[in-house]
Formats: sequence, structure tokens, C-alpha cells
Amino acid sequence: MAHVTQPASRRERLRLATIDEIKQIARGQLDEHGAAGVSLRAVARAMGLTPSALYRYFTSRDELIAALIADGLDSLADALEDAFKLASTDDHARRWLDVTRTYRRWSHEHVTEYILIFGTLGLDYTPPADQPCDGCDGTERSVTVLFRCMADAIDAGLIDLSRFVRELTPALRAQLEAWRADTHNAIPPAGLAACLIVWTQLHGFLSLELFGHLPSAISDASTLFDQQMLDVLLRCGYQGPVDFTTG
Repeated sequence: MAHVTQPASRRERLRLATIDEIKQIARGQLDEHGAAGVSLRAVARAMGLTPSALYRYFTSRDELIAALIADGLDSLADALEDAFKLASTDDHARRWLDVTRTYRRWSHEHVTEYILIFGTLGLDYTPPADQPCDGCDGTERSVTVLFRCMADAIDAGLIDLSRFVRELTPALRAQLEAWRADTHNAIPPAGLAACLIVWTQLHGFLSLELFGHLPSAISDASTLFDQQMLDVLLRCGYQGPVDFTTG
């Protein structure tokens, strides 16, 4: 007999709708004042509620910020997973470019969330004790997509990891082995080192761009971004064809 999911009760629907409204107002505070401007009292005032009524949904500002971070990471992960599914499986460089372009597009469309997740919060924020890792699921899903691009290229024999095998220090290799064991990752330590290089290159570029630190003469960084993403793939040992003129 098929399992039938019971519809949410009216009380539960109202509770979820209230939580959504709280988050929407808090996002407005983020857009206008930055993370330091998020205030449960201000949210309650905007909703016509008392602060004590709001505490039934979020016990602290930190808990609300943690929820906003988790939502942002889930949104990013959804976008990356969709891009990965739609990308060509025959051209690994093109798929990597499609996924990283999606990452960049998401960051431009969600600047406030990007800064909240990856930038400096600019406020005294401590993750709630029952949420030791803000948005862990969204983080893991996002990283999985990026690392899957590398893992598939390795499996296809298109990544030469010999340079990393030679250059990894014993200390770094041990750390990567520990990370590999902790996450049950099939990528060898040399491959994980390559993954970290492309991951940090991606975030380094986006942070410089979004925080306004690229040269002012570069009015459109799209071409530079594409070149950087393909170049880092080559520097990590990619042996497949790469078209730097791809549109």
C-alpha cells in the first residue's frame, strides 16, 4: 500500500508562512543595512508583533541569521545541481565552465546572501548550539557539484595528478587523507588538492569582483572569469581540449 503524505494542518501552514515572512523582512534588512542591521525587534515591529511573539519562531538573532545562511546555501546548491544536470557530459572543460558560470551568476543575483555566507559578517555572530555548521547540507551539496566535475574528469583520464603527487608535503597529504576518510570521498589526496585549488580560485575571483577590488578598467569581467576558470583547470593537470574563445 502506497504511503500517503498527510497535508499540513492549518496551524502548521500558518507557522511556515510566518517564518517565511520573518525571513523576507530580515532579507530586506540585510539588503538595506547589511548583516549588522538584522534585528528581531525591527522584524517584529514591521510585522506588527511583539518581540516576545517572534521568539516563538526564532529564539535569537543568531538563529535567524543561521536560517538565512542555510537558505542561501540551499539556493546556491539548487542552482549548481541544475547546471550540472544540464551540462554536456562529453566536454568536461565546458561543463566546468557552465557550472562555475552558474556560481558566478548566482553570486551576482544574490550579493547579500553571498556576502552573508562567504564575506565578513561585520557583527557578533555565534552559530546556535544546535546548529554547529550553518547550512551544512547546502555547503556539502555545492562542494559536491564542484568536486564531481573534477572527479569525473579524473575518472575519464583527463587529469594528470602527477605534479600534485610529487609536490604534496607529508603534512598536507595527511590532512587530505583525514578529510578524505571523514567525508568518505573517493578522490585521491592529489585530486583533493586540485579540487581545493580550483575552489579557492573560484571564490577568490568572485570575492574580488563582488567587493569591488578588480581593476576599474575591467568593466565586464565575464571574459576574464572564463579565462581564469579554464586556466586553473589546465594548471591542475587537465589534458582535454579547452576553447578559450567559447561564448
